[in-house]
Amino acid sequence: MLCDRCNLNPATVHLKTILNGIVEEKHLCQKCAKETGQLQMLNVTNPFSSFFETLLGSMEYQPTLLRSKCGVCNLTFDQFRRTGQLGCPSCYREFNNELQPILRRIQGDVTHRGKIPVRQGGNLSLKRQIEKLRDELKDLVKREEYEKAAKVRDEIKELEEKAGGNQNG
Repeated sequence: MLCDRCNLNPATVHLKTILNGIVEEKHLCQKCAKETGQLQMLNVTNPFSSFFETLLGSMEYQPTLLRSKCGVCNLTFDQFRRTGQLGCPSCYREFNNELQPILRRIQGDVTHRGKIPVRQGGNLSLKRQIEKLRDELKDLVKREEYEKAAKVRDEIKELEEKAGGNQNG
């Protein structure tokens, strides 16, 4: 399919707009999409890079960090910041301190827990709920909110009984 605007290059950008129930489709080449302003925020080669660049661009980094490299693949933190892609598993260790707040912002947590299988759902779900409440309890005690902490503690005990015994972590 050729570009609707120049009729020369292959269309690589496909836009669909719906206005008052009327659907309009545009098929543009990358050059025409840039010229018309359709690609202002999108990096066509890697759509996630603009997302990461926006997310990471708002964070303050020291110049020495941007130049720091992974000892295995030589990826710099600045390259990661621009592309949103790490080069190898060692990058997670190398950039751990910088990745933690990013992962927490995107996922809400830094620990991957996966999905709960349907057959195992009940007990595993309770264990995760208990784990989450324990984290909340630690936070409440740290902030010296003891009344709320006592309620959370009681809720943990109830869930542990439901789960069939003490679930000490």
